[in-house]
Formats: sequence, structure tokens, C-alpha cells
Amino acid sequence: MNTLAAEGAPYHLGVRRMFWLPIVVSGVLVVLVLAALVAISWHSFARIQPVEVHSAHIRRLQAIEVHMEDVLLRGLRGTGRLDPKEMLPLGAEIDNLLATDRPDMSAAETTRLEQIAGLLRGQAGGGRPIDDLSTALDELRSLQDRERRVHHMLLSSVAKDTETELELSLFLVVVLPVAGVVALLRLRRRIEGPLNNLGELLVHLAARDYRPVPQAALDESAALVQPVFHSYNGLVERLRRLEEDHRNREQTLEQAVRGATEALLKQSRQLARSDRLAAVGAVSAGLAHELRNPLAGIQMACTKLRRAILDADQMARLDAVVAELRRLNTMLTERVDAARHAPEPLAPVHLKSTVDQLLSLVRYQVPEGVRLESDIPDDLTCRLPEGGLRQALLNLVLNASQSMENGQGWVEIRARRQGDAVLLSVSDSGPGFPAELLTIGVRPFASGRVGGTGLGLAMVRGFTQDINGELQLANRQPCGAQVTLRVPCPCLPVKNHAEGP
Repeated sequence: MNTLAAEGAPYHLGVRRMFWLPIVVSGVLVVLVLAALVAISWHSFARIQPVEVHSAHIRRLQAIEVHMEDVLLRGLRGTGRLDPKEMLPLGAEIDNLLATDRPDMSAAETTRLEQIAGLLRGQAGGGRPIDDLSTALDELRSLQDRERRVHHMLLSSVAKDTETELELSLFLVVVLPVAGVVALLRLRRRIEGPLNNLGELLVHLAARDYRPVPQAALDESAALVQPVFHSYNGLVERLRRLEEDHRNREQTLEQAVRGATEALLKQSRQLARSDRLAAVGAVSAGLAHELRNPLAGIQMACTKLRRAILDADQMARLDAVVAELRRLNTMLTERVDAARHAPEPLAPVHLKSTVDQLLSLVRYQVPEGVRLESDIPDDLTCRLPEGGLRQALLNLVLNASQSMENGQGWVEIRARRQGDAVLLSVSDSGPGFPAELLTIGVRPFASGRVGGTGLGLAMVRGFTQDINGELQLANRQPCGAQVTLRVPCPCLPVKNHAEGP
């Protein structure tokens, strides 16, 4: 959720910018117009003020001229002579005019005013005062004419500037707002179209259509809404990844549920087989218990018969029968113990002697056309349950011999050390295992041979599991089967074992 909020931040920022931009632009335009009007007014004020100052200067010149004309008229009405003291106030007025701080007063005007002031003080070279006053009056009038021309030029300049300022004000008040409105309308059209497209995209998004905005549309859209489209593309990509992760999780959960269901079904089948095996075990334990007494009687009778026979060959055969009866008795006892959950104890087993004894006894149970062979090093001794090992190998040899067609072929037992284990393999030249058995594995009561019980390989598998070993089934090329038992076998010291029972 935090990630989505972070990715949506540019989108909200773009939307806020989109709605605030027209308001900001309008505000800026208004401020610019007001600032321009203020600047124009200030400029007009700055141009009018010099005109007012110059008008006041001209009025002062006119007042001095009227005063001079009055003095001159009084002199002409009288004796025609003028007292110089009457001209002193006029000179003082000229001095006051010169003392006024006027930045626009030229040097020529200042010089002429100083000359006029000199005439009024009688400093013109000894002429009559009335003549000096008349000359000063002419100079003053000439100066006034010049100042009037300058004043007229100032007024013309102010009028021209005022006309320009009026046009500029009209432009700012009328043209600039109209241009701003037109620009805003065009901006609105450029924004409104992409926003409509965005609305259509959101409708598709509600239908789980995670198509992004095309790059061409991004290039053609306004720069104002491009951040919104980029944010939309980021949001769509994020939603698409989330949807994909959701589908992957659903598939993973479906696979997990399917695997758990298959495991439960397999366990159910195994439990059912375990129940059947337990029932078979209980029956076999009862049969074993009932068979031990007759076998003990047979064993005792064979022992007594051996003592009465002097033929060495017959004695060897009776010894083999007695040994086999003893093994059967031991095996039946183990079956009873297994039913009571009493495991067979481990003991050192010399593999070569054990296999040779086993093949000697099996020789009488297989067809004469089946050749029994062994290839076992003499130094292999392992701590194993001997009865279980003999029974497992016996089942494998009998199964292999019974699979031979026409009772012709060979069966071989090989053994090789592999680290802390020994690989015991039983190979034959028969037709090999069915493909179904290699695919599904060993199952009790499932046999590919007519008349088979399907318990031989199941017992071998149980033996390997009890000793933490492994069972592997394979077919040889071009024909034949091979069963490999991997049994734990740490290195033990080798002892001499006598051949025979």
C-alpha cells in the first residue's frame, strides 16, 4: 500500500498542478496588468511634474516682467529719470530666481538672468537707469519667449507620451486579458482531450485491462498532463505485476494442494497396504508358530538318519538339509519376533561365505538349466541381520530363476564396496521387469508373473528400509533384470570362515 501511495504521489501532484495552473496564470496576468498601469501612472506623474515646475518658473518671469514694466512706466510719466534704488528690488527678484534649485535650467538661461540682474543694479557700463531697465525688460521678454517655446515642447512631449500610455493601457486592459483567455481556452482543449482519454483508460483498468498509455499519445499530449500519464503507466505496471504475482501464488497454492492431496492418497494407499501386511503378518506369525514344532521333529529325524548313514555324499546332503531346516526354524522364529516387533540383532556377516552357502542350498530349488554364479571379494564383512539378508537374497534368486523361459539362463550375485556401504546386485538373463513395475515401484500383492504372490520384492524392500539401505530396480541391455541393494557396511576386520554349514 505504501508503494502504491508513493507511485500515486506524482499523479496527485500533476492533477493539483493541472487545476491550479489556470488560476495562477490568471493571477499573474492580473498582477502584471496592475503593475503596468501603476508604472504608466508613475511615469505620467514624473513627466507632468517638470511641466508644472517650468510653468511656475514662467509665471515668476511674468511677475518680474510686470514689476519691471510698472517701474518703467512710473519713470516715463515723471521726469524721465529713474532712481537706481527702485531697480534694486527687481535685481533681488532675479537673484531669488537664480537661487531656485532647478535641474532643468540651462547655462545659457543662467547667464542671461545674471546679465539682466547686472543691468538692474546699474552694472551695465554707466548707462542711464531707465535705459538699463528697458534693456533688461527686452532681455527678459526674449527669455520668456524662449521659455514658452521650451514649455510648448514639454507639453507636446507630455501629450505624445500620454497618447502612447493610453494606447498601452488599452492594450493591457483589453488585449492582454483577451489573449490570456484565448490561451487558457486552448490550454483547456489540450488538457480536456487527454483527460477524456485517461477516463477511457480507467474504464479499461476497471476491467483488468492493464494496457499503458502509448508513447505516441505521451508525445502528443500537453506537458502539463504528461506526469499524470507517466504516473498512470507506473500504476498500471505495478497492478500488472501484482496480478501476475497473484496468479503465480494461486498456481503455487493449487500445486501445493494437488501435491498434498496426492501425498494423502499415497499415504492412504500405504496405510491400506500396511493394514493388509499387518493382517498377513499376523497370519504368517501364527503359521510360523505352528510350523516350528513339525520342523523341529523333521530336523531331529534327519540328524538321527545322518548318524546311521556312512556314505560321505549322502552325509553332505543330509548336512545341507539339516542346515536348511535350522535356517527355516530360525526364520520362523524371526517372523514370530517380527510380529511381536522384536527386530533381528546385527551380527558380523562374511558376505562371500553366506552367499556361497545360500547358492548351495538354492541349487536344489531351481531348474537344472539355470546357472548360479557369484562374484564377491573375500574381504567383505558387514554387521547385518543375517537371517534377513539370506531371506532377501533367496527371494531375489528364486524370483530370477522362476522368470527364466524354458528353465534356461543364469543368475549372478555380485558385491562391491562403495565408501561406507556395499552394493549387492542380483542379475539374471530373463525377460526383465515390466515397465509398470519400474514406473510405479514395488507394491505388495502386485506380481507380473502368473502364480506369483507379489510379496518377495516387498519383503526385500522392507529389509532394506529396516537397515537404512536402498533398493533399485533396473533392466539390463539387451535383456535381463538387475536388483541392487545398497546396504550400510562400515569397514570391519576380516575373519576366517569355514565353508559349509
